[in-house]
Amino acid sequence: MGTAKLSNGRHLAFPFRIGSDGRSAAPQSDADHVRDELLQLLLTAPGERLFLPEFGGGVRRLVFEPASDVLRGVVKARITNALSRWLGRRLTVELIDVTFDDPSARLEVIVKYRPAGSPDSRVLKFQRSGQ
Repeated sequence: MGTAKLSNGRHLAFPFRIGSDGRSAAPQSDADHVRDELLQLLLTAPGERLFLPEFGGGVRRLVFEPASDVLRGVVKARITNALSRWLGRRLTVELIDVTFDDPSARLEVIVKYRPAGSPDSRVLKFQRSGQ
């Protein structure tokens, strides 16, 4: 499968960086851009963006929450709602799995998704440790 062109012009890569040509780097394809958007959504805390205070999945701060089945359900619901609201037209969510390892204060979030217009599923795995 070749690299697809971006549908709406030039986008900035996430995290922001300067490319080898001295210009801001851009994602190589729509699928890469959707992955970047998904990362931004998960890592942004609600209220962090001044003009979009509802934007964000708030995954970073979950490391310090007490692990429980209730929290796992709340996290899955929060991520599902955020993905539906902010990226619902850009991807289809196939699976969200949240795991807490209490002794090591580690959080793992796995999102299996399919970028819009793509037959291929992708997996984004996010791990964060409180230590």
